[in-house]
Amino acid sequence: MSDASFEARLQRLFSDHPHYPDAPLFAVEVENRLSRGWALRRVLISAAGVAGGLIAVAQITGAGLIGRIGAASQVAQEAASALHTAAARIPGPIGGVGQLALPFGGEVFWLVAGLAVLAGALLAGRSIQQI
Repeated sequence: MSDASFEARLQRLFSDHPHYPDAPLFAVEVENRLSRGWALRRVLISAAGVAGGLIAVAQITGAGLIGRIGAASQVAQEAASALHTAAARIPGPIGGVGQLALPFGGEVFWLVAGLAVLAGALLAGRSIQQI
């Protein structure tokens, strides 16, 4: 059997942490190293973002995407005018809803679809974080 006073003294020795005179200096040095690491990460992430943006701009201009967007918008305008012409020729309400009863056009449906995709992406991000 061991002596109870010896065990109590031994436990007291291991539970008390020694106090060093340079403890505040050590804590400041550790915090400086951590903040320096975060600053470096921020700079690297920013540089990578700028490089990615420049590469994206180079790819977009090299592929002639701006000209294609202009051509596509003209095709979309022609299609919209054809749909408006066809809708004007349809007599009376369609499906119980009059032609002028809807206060929005087709762009609202695209907006809702985009918001649904964004909500799905946010939901996926939240579920990944919780795993």
